[in-house]
Amino acid sequence: MPRNLSRFFPWAALVASVGLWGVSFIFTKLLLAELPAVTIAWFRLGPALLVLGALMWRRKEKLSLSRGDFVKLVLASGFGIVLYMVLENNGLRFTSASTASLLVASIPLFVLIVEAIVRRQRLPAVQLLAIAVSLVGVWLVLFNGLIPRGQAGMLGNVLILGAMGSWIVYTFVARDLGQRYSGLKQTTLQSLFALVLYLPFLFGDFPKWRPVPLNSVLELLFLGIFCSGLAYVGYLYAINRLGTVIPSAFLNLIPVVTVFSAWLILKETPGLGQFVGAILVITSLLGLTRLTRPRAGP
Repeated sequence: MPRNLSRFFPWAALVASVGLWGVSFIFTKLLLAELPAVTIAWFRLGPALLVLGALMWRRKEKLSLSRGDFVKLVLASGFGIVLYMVLENNGLRFTSASTASLLVASIPLFVLIVEAIVRRQRLPAVQLLAIAVSLVGVWLVLFNGLIPRGQAGMLGNVLILGAMGSWIVYTFVARDLGQRYSGLKQTTLQSLFALVLYLPFLFGDFPKWRPVPLNSVLELLFLGIFCSGLAYVGYLYAINRLGTVIPSAFLNLIPVVTVFSAWLILKETPGLGQFVGAILVITSLLGLTRLTRPRAGP
Protein backbone atom coordinates (compact mmCIF):
# COMPACT_ATOMS: atom_id res chain seq x y z
CA MET A 1 0.00 0.00 0.00
CA PRO A 2 1.39 3.45 -0.89
CA ARG A 3 2.66 5.35 2.12
CA ASN A 4 0.26 8.26 1.58
CA LEU A 5 -2.71 5.88 1.59
CA SER A 6 -1.50 4.14 4.76
CA ARG A 7 -1.49 7.54 6.45
CA PHE A 8 -4.84 8.54 4.98
CA PHE A 9 -6.93 5.52 5.99
CA PRO A 10 -6.63 5.89 9.80
CA TRP A 11 -7.66 9.55 9.58
CA ALA A 12 -10.52 8.69 7.23
CA ALA A 13 -11.69 5.94 9.60
CA LEU A 14 -11.53 8.33 12.56
CA VAL A 15 -13.48 11.09 10.81
CA ALA A 16 -16.06 8.58 9.58
CA SER A 17 -16.52 7.11 13.08
CA VAL A 18 -17.01 10.51 14.69
CA GLY A 19 -19.39 11.52 11.91
CA LEU A 20 -21.45 8.34 12.27
CA TRP A 21 -21.71 8.70 16.06
CA GLY A 22 -22.74 12.31 15.59
CA VAL A 23 -25.57 11.53 13.17
CA SER A 24 -26.75 8.54 15.25
CA PHE A 25 -28.69 11.00 17.42
CA ILE A 26 -30.46 12.27 14.30
CA PHE A 27 -31.47 8.83 13.03
CA THR A 28 -32.65 7.77 16.49
CA LYS A 29 -34.79 10.91 16.66
CA LEU A 30 -36.28 10.11 13.25
CA LEU A 31 -36.98 6.49 14.21
CA LEU A 32 -38.77 7.52 17.41
CA ALA A 33 -41.63 8.75 15.23
CA GLU A 34 -42.23 5.14 14.10
CA LEU A 35 -40.83 2.81 16.78
CA PRO A 36 -40.75 2.69 20.62
CA ALA A 37 -37.49 3.72 22.28
CA VAL A 38 -36.43 0.31 23.66
CA THR A 39 -37.35 -1.47 20.43
CA ILE A 40 -34.92 0.76 18.54
CA ALA A 41 -32.12 -0.01 20.99
CA TRP A 42 -32.76 -3.78 20.92
CA PHE A 43 -33.06 -4.20 17.16
CA ARG A 44 -29.99 -2.02 16.68
CA LEU A 45 -27.92 -4.66 18.47
CA GLY A 46 -28.49 -7.41 15.89
CA PRO A 47 -26.72 -5.82 12.90
CA ALA A 48 -24.03 -4.46 15.21
CA LEU A 49 -23.29 -7.95 16.56
CA LEU A 50 -22.93 -9.27 13.00
CA VAL A 51 -20.18 -6.72 12.37
CA LEU A 52 -18.50 -7.30 15.75
CA GLY A 53 -18.75 -11.09 15.33
CA ALA A 54 -17.17 -10.92 11.88
CA LEU A 55 -14.27 -8.91 13.27
CA MET A 56 -13.89 -11.37 16.19
CA TRP A 57 -13.72 -14.21 13.65
CA ARG A 58 -11.17 -12.36 11.54
CA ARG A 59 -8.97 -11.76 14.58
CA LYS A 60 -9.53 -15.35 15.78
CA GLU A 61 -10.69 -14.14 19.18
CA LYS A 62 -12.86 -16.47 21.25
CA LEU A 63 -15.88 -15.43 23.34
CA SER A 64 -14.59 -17.20 26.45
CA LEU A 65 -14.67 -15.32 29.74
CA SER A 66 -13.44 -15.93 33.26
CA ARG A 67 -16.12 -17.17 35.66
CA GLY A 68 -15.23 -14.42 38.10
CA ASP A 69 -15.96 -11.76 35.47
CA PHE A 70 -19.48 -12.94 34.63
CA VAL A 71 -21.30 -10.72 37.14
CA LYS A 72 -19.09 -7.75 36.31
CA LEU A 73 -19.75 -8.12 32.57
CA VAL A 74 -23.50 -8.40 33.21
CA LEU A 75 -23.40 -5.22 35.30
CA ALA A 76 -21.29 -3.48 32.65
CA SER A 77 -23.80 -4.49 29.99
CA GLY A 78 -26.71 -3.42 32.16
CA PHE A 79 -25.36 0.04 32.92
CA GLY A 80 -23.23 0.73 29.83
CA ILE A 81 -25.64 -0.47 27.16
CA VAL A 82 -29.15 -1.31 28.39
CA LEU A 83 -29.96 1.32 31.01
CA TYR A 84 -27.92 3.93 29.16
CA MET A 85 -29.76 3.40 25.85
CA VAL A 86 -33.20 3.06 27.49
CA LEU A 87 -32.75 6.43 29.20
CA GLU A 88 -31.09 8.15 26.22
CA ASN A 89 -33.63 6.99 23.64
CA ASN A 90 -36.55 7.94 25.89
CA GLY A 91 -34.88 11.28 26.56
CA LEU A 92 -34.70 11.91 22.82
CA ARG A 93 -38.49 11.59 22.67
CA PHE A 94 -38.79 14.85 24.58
CA THR A 95 -35.62 16.86 24.02
CA SER A 96 -33.68 17.84 20.93
CA ALA A 97 -30.92 15.75 19.37
CA SER A 98 -28.49 18.65 19.80
CA THR A 99 -29.18 19.04 23.52
CA ALA A 100 -28.83 15.29 24.10
CA SER A 101 -25.53 15.13 22.22
CA LEU A 102 -24.05 18.11 24.07
CA LEU A 103 -25.03 16.69 27.46
CA VAL A 104 -23.65 13.24 26.64
CA ALA A 105 -20.40 14.84 25.44
CA SER A 106 -19.83 16.21 28.95
CA ILE A 107 -19.72 12.71 30.53
CA PRO A 108 -15.87 12.67 30.81
CA LEU A 109 -16.06 15.83 32.91
CA PHE A 110 -18.48 14.26 35.38
CA VAL A 111 -16.42 11.05 35.47
CA LEU A 112 -13.43 13.18 36.47
CA ILE A 113 -15.45 14.87 39.23
CA VAL A 114 -16.83 11.59 40.62
CA GLU A 115 -13.40 9.94 40.47
CA ALA A 116 -11.84 12.84 42.36
CA ILE A 117 -14.54 12.58 45.06
CA VAL A 118 -14.31 8.79 45.38
CA ARG A 119 -10.51 8.78 45.51
CA ARG A 120 -10.36 12.01 47.52
CA GLN A 121 -8.00 13.52 45.00
CA ARG A 122 -7.26 17.21 44.83
CA LEU A 123 -7.55 18.37 41.22
CA PRO A 124 -5.14 20.99 39.80
CA ALA A 125 -6.52 24.52 39.57
CA VAL A 126 -6.50 24.43 35.76
CA GLN A 127 -8.67 21.30 35.72
CA LEU A 128 -11.04 22.84 38.26
CA LEU A 129 -11.37 25.90 36.03
CA ALA A 130 -12.13 23.71 33.00
CA ILE A 131 -14.76 21.81 35.00
CA ALA A 132 -16.35 25.05 36.23
CA VAL A 133 -16.54 26.39 32.68
CA SER A 134 -18.07 23.13 31.46
CA LEU A 135 -20.69 23.15 34.24
CA VAL A 136 -21.74 26.64 33.19
CA GLY A 137 -22.00 25.35 29.63
CA VAL A 138 -24.09 22.35 30.73
CA TRP A 139 -26.41 24.68 32.67
CA LEU A 140 -26.89 26.85 29.59
CA VAL A 141 -27.60 23.79 27.44
CA LEU A 142 -30.12 22.47 29.98
CA PHE A 143 -32.07 25.65 30.58
CA ASN A 144 -31.66 27.36 27.22
CA GLY A 145 -32.29 24.33 25.01
CA LEU A 146 -33.61 24.78 21.54
CA ILE A 147 -36.80 22.83 21.02
CA PRO A 148 -38.93 21.62 22.64
CA ARG A 149 -39.20 23.98 25.60
CA GLY A 150 -41.20 23.58 28.81
CA GLN A 151 -41.78 20.57 31.07
CA ALA A 152 -41.55 17.96 28.29
CA GLY A 153 -38.17 19.26 27.19
CA MET A 154 -36.90 19.28 30.78
CA LEU A 155 -38.13 15.69 31.27
CA GLY A 156 -36.06 14.72 28.26
CA ASN A 157 -33.02 16.48 29.70
CA VAL A 158 -33.50 14.70 33.05
CA LEU A 159 -33.61 11.33 31.27
CA ILE A 160 -30.41 12.20 29.38
CA LEU A 161 -28.80 13.13 32.71
CA GLY A 162 -29.90 9.72 33.99
CA ALA A 163 -28.20 8.10 30.99
CA MET A 164 -25.05 10.03 31.83
CA GLY A 165 -25.22 8.74 35.41
CA SER A 166 -25.61 5.19 34.14
CA TRP A 167 -22.51 5.57 31.96
CA ILE A 168 -20.51 6.97 34.87
CA VAL A 169 -21.40 3.87 36.93
CA TYR A 170 -20.36 1.75 33.94
CA THR A 171 -16.91 3.35 33.76
CA PHE A 172 -16.21 2.28 37.35
CA VAL A 173 -17.78 -1.19 37.01
CA ALA A 174 -15.92 -2.02 33.80
CA ARG A 175 -12.62 -0.32 34.61
CA ASP A 176 -10.48 -3.40 35.20
CA LEU A 177 -12.15 -5.52 32.50
CA GLY A 178 -9.99 -3.80 29.89
CA GLN A 179 -6.92 -5.37 31.50
CA ARG A 180 -8.19 -8.89 30.69
CA TYR A 181 -10.23 -8.41 27.51
CA SER A 182 -9.66 -6.53 24.29
CA GLY A 183 -12.02 -3.64 23.61
CA LEU A 184 -13.59 -5.66 20.80
CA LYS A 185 -14.19 -8.75 22.92
CA GLN A 186 -15.55 -6.76 25.86
CA THR A 187 -17.96 -4.85 23.61
CA THR A 188 -19.13 -8.05 21.89
CA LEU A 189 -19.75 -9.85 25.20
CA GLN A 190 -21.59 -6.87 26.66
CA SER A 191 -23.75 -6.63 23.53
CA LEU A 192 -24.65 -10.33 23.75
CA PHE A 193 -25.68 -9.95 27.39
CA ALA A 194 -27.67 -6.85 26.46
CA LEU A 195 -29.86 -8.88 24.07
CA VAL A 196 -31.26 -10.66 27.14
CA LEU A 197 -31.11 -7.76 29.60
CA TYR A 198 -33.27 -5.61 27.31
CA LEU A 199 -36.18 -8.09 27.50
CA PRO A 200 -37.83 -6.75 30.71
CA PHE A 201 -37.89 -3.26 29.14
CA LEU A 202 -38.94 -4.63 25.76
CA PHE A 203 -42.14 -6.28 27.03
CA GLY A 204 -43.73 -2.86 27.51
CA ASP A 205 -43.04 -2.04 23.86
CA PHE A 206 -44.84 -5.07 22.40
CA PRO A 207 -48.34 -3.47 22.37
CA LYS A 208 -46.90 -0.49 20.46
CA TRP A 209 -45.42 -2.57 17.64
CA ARG A 210 -46.90 -1.96 14.20
CA PRO A 211 -45.74 -2.19 10.58
CA VAL A 212 -43.10 0.42 9.78
CA PRO A 213 -42.17 1.97 6.43
CA LEU A 214 -39.11 0.80 4.52
CA ASN A 215 -37.19 3.99 5.30
CA SER A 216 -37.46 3.23 9.04
CA VAL A 217 -36.09 -0.28 8.48
CA LEU A 218 -33.17 1.20 6.53
CA GLU A 219 -32.55 3.78 9.28
CA LEU A 220 -32.47 1.00 11.88
CA LEU A 221 -30.02 -1.01 9.78
CA PHE A 222 -27.89 2.10 9.36
CA LEU A 223 -27.77 2.60 13.14
CA GLY A 224 -26.84 -1.02 13.76
CA ILE A 225 -24.38 -1.69 10.93
CA PHE A 226 -22.69 1.68 10.62
CA CYS A 227 -23.15 3.61 13.89
CA SER A 228 -22.83 0.68 16.32
CA GLY A 229 -20.71 -1.72 14.25
CA LEU A 230 -18.46 -0.17 11.62
CA ALA A 231 -17.95 3.08 13.52
CA TYR A 232 -16.53 1.12 16.45
CA VAL A 233 -14.31 -0.92 14.14
CA GLY A 234 -13.07 2.27 12.47
CA TYR A 235 -12.34 3.90 15.81
CA LEU A 236 -10.36 0.85 16.97
CA TYR A 237 -8.38 0.95 13.71
CA ALA A 238 -7.63 4.66 14.24
CA ILE A 239 -6.43 4.01 17.80
CA ASN A 240 -4.15 1.20 16.60
CA ARG A 241 -2.59 3.48 13.94
CA LEU A 242 -2.67 6.91 15.59
CA GLY A 243 -2.47 6.13 19.31
CA THR A 244 -5.11 7.13 21.88
CA VAL A 245 -4.61 10.90 22.20
CA ILE A 246 -5.81 12.10 18.79
CA PRO A 247 -8.87 9.79 18.58
CA SER A 248 -9.88 10.79 22.13
CA ALA A 249 -9.69 14.46 21.19
CA PHE A 250 -11.78 13.84 18.07
CA LEU A 251 -14.64 12.49 20.20
CA ASN A 252 -15.22 16.07 21.33
CA LEU A 253 -16.39 16.86 17.80
CA ILE A 254 -19.37 14.48 17.99
CA PRO A 255 -21.78 17.16 19.31
CA VAL A 256 -20.58 19.54 16.58
CA VAL A 257 -21.63 16.97 13.97
CA THR A 258 -24.95 16.44 15.76
CA VAL A 259 -25.79 20.14 16.04
CA PHE A 260 -25.01 20.74 12.36
CA SER A 261 -26.91 17.61 11.25
CA ALA A 262 -29.89 18.50 13.46
CA TRP A 263 -30.01 21.96 11.90
CA LEU A 264 -29.77 20.47 8.40
CA ILE A 265 -32.13 17.50 8.76
CA LEU A 266 -34.40 18.16 11.75
CA LYS A 267 -34.52 21.95 11.34
CA GLU A 268 -33.39 22.45 14.95
CA THR A 269 -32.16 26.03 15.26
CA PRO A 270 -29.76 26.67 18.18
CA GLY A 271 -30.71 29.46 20.55
CA LEU A 272 -28.05 31.89 21.75
CA GLY A 273 -27.91 30.32 25.21
CA GLN A 274 -27.34 26.84 23.87
CA PHE A 275 -24.84 28.07 21.31
CA VAL A 276 -22.76 29.70 24.07
CA GLY A 277 -23.17 26.61 26.27
CA ALA A 278 -22.01 24.35 23.45
CA ILE A 279 -18.87 26.43 22.94
CA LEU A 280 -18.11 26.32 26.69
CA VAL A 281 -18.62 22.54 26.93
CA ILE A 282 -16.57 21.70 23.83
CA THR A 283 -13.78 24.15 24.74
CA SER A 284 -13.48 22.75 28.26
CA LEU A 285 -13.48 19.18 26.90
CA LEU A 286 -10.68 20.01 24.48
CA GLY A 287 -8.76 21.66 27.32
CA LEU A 288 -9.16 18.67 29.63
CA THR A 289 -8.17 16.28 26.84
CA ARG A 290 -4.96 18.22 26.42
CA LEU A 291 -4.34 18.44 30.17
CA THR A 292 -4.96 14.76 30.92
CA ARG A 293 -3.44 13.12 27.84
CA PRO A 294 -0.59 10.70 28.46
CA ARG A 295 2.94 11.91 27.90
CA ALA A 296 4.66 10.70 24.76
CA GLY A 297 7.85 9.77 26.56
CA PRO A 298 9.71 9.75 29.89
